[in-house]
Amino acid sequence: MTPERVGMFSDAVFAIAITLLVLEIPRPEEAQFGDLAGFLAERQGSFMAFALAFLMLWFSWRAHHTLFDQLHRVTQPVLLLHVPLLLFAAFLPYTMNLWSEMSSFHGDGEASKGLALALFAGTEAILMFCQGALFTLALAQGLLNGNASRRRMGTSAWVYWGCGVLWAVSAVLAFSVGEDSTYLWMATPVVVAVIVFVRRRFAPGLVQPELPGQT
Repeated sequence: MTPERVGMFSDAVFAIAITLLVLEIPRPEEAQFGDLAGFLAERQGSFMAFALAFLMLWFSWRAHHTLFDQLHRVTQPVLLLHVPLLLFAAFLPYTMNLWSEMSSFHGDGEASKGLALALFAGTEAILMFCQGALFTLALAQGLLNGNASRRRMGTSAWVYWGCGVLWAVSAVLAFSVGEDSTYLWMATPVVVAVIVFVRRRFAPGLVQPELPGQT
């Protein structure tokens, strides 16, 4: 398989997953049309979850696209790594809907809310781990073409591994602290900045990448 063929198939999966996100946003029943503003206000968590999931999928697609534009071939491990990557990209709309629905649930179910949040954060973490592994494999197996910057690709790998750890920790904490674990997500830019700073410190002349997915 060529990088172009794998990239086109992955593009299609990401595009479908992003489209499915909006289909998971609840719509009012006929009896709720009279108070549309109230319905939308109660579902504000769904719109926030949609925006966050959309951005994370877009970042994942952008990173994948950038990497594959700089590969001259693919290997079996790279192909196998696409199984969890695309599996959880397609699974993300479901976890987004589950979390948003549980967030608007006013009954007694804190454990269930924590589980729903952990599924969403855990899915995001796995996506980031897969991206980090792709960059790492490309470097380890010498798959980059002559125009690619190995140091920049290496920094991108560290960025995704680091952000994946952050989201994985938030998924674990969701069981004990619930929605408060989402505050960890705000530290994502900080993790990126620290990794880039350290890499620049020990690798002079490194080209600084943008935020995850924009490399």
